[in-house]
Formats: sequence, C-alpha cells, structure tokens
Amino acid sequence: MADQDRFARIAMTVARGLGRLGRERARAGEVTPQQAETLQLLAERGALSTSTLATLLGIDPSTASRNLAGLERAGFITRKKGADDGRQTDIRLSPRGKRTADAVTGEAQQAYAGLVDKLPRGDRAKVIEALEVLARALDGGQSDAS
Repeated sequence: MADQDRFARIAMTVARGLGRLGRERARAGEVTPQQAETLQLLAERGALSTSTLATLLGIDPSTASRNLAGLERAGFITRKKGADDGRQTDIRLSPRGKRTADAVTGEAQQAYAGLVDKLPRGDRAKVIEALEVLARALDGGQSDAS
C-alpha cells in the first residue's frame, strides 16, 4: 500500500504541474484548455464522433456538445454526417482548427521539453521510459507516445 500512496501523491503533483502548463499555453492562445485538448485529439486521431471525443476527454457527451458548438461557431471544426452511419456526426478540424491545434501542440511540446532540462542527466532516460509506461496505462494500452 505504501507504493500506491507514494504513487498517488506523486501523480497528483505531476497532474497539477502539467495542468498548469496546459492552462498557461491555452491562455496564450485563443482557446480554452479543454478546447485545446479537443483540437489536439482531432489533429492526432482524425474525424471523431461526439461520443468518442467525450469518452477520450473524460467528460459527459452534453459537455462535449457545448464545447464543440463553441468551436464550430468560432470556425475551428466542422461537423458532417458519418460515412458509415448517417445517424452519427463526424467532427473534423477546419483549416483554422488545424493551424490552432498545431500551434497549441508546438507550444505544449516546447513547454514539456523544457522540463527535461530540469531533470538530472542520469535520470532522464528512466523518467521518459516511466512516462511511456504510464501513458500506455492511461490510454488503455493504445498510446503511441514515442
């Protein structure tokens, strides 16, 4: 149980710190942190349904719908009937959304990469490997974190 408690404390500290970085980079742009995450998911995975986006973001479908409505009004996304299922709506990035997702991702990568410089050189590879394992666990084994 001691390992679990220690991990929980460390994970909460890391989550707060990464969340702070995320909020700072989103504030510097033109979208909220949740909108930035939505745009990044669409850039990484292509067209997604509202329910899939909600699941990936860990939010209710109604919250995802409101989020998407704002992104659509601002011209970041488009919605089209699904090719496989006419009842489903596929969410896609508009050219503006793609540019914004790329900018947010680039800023995030710079911010996170800057953290590596704060790690002792001898620990960097171990930390990166541990984060890859954690990313796979969080992503249900589907992470492509390399």
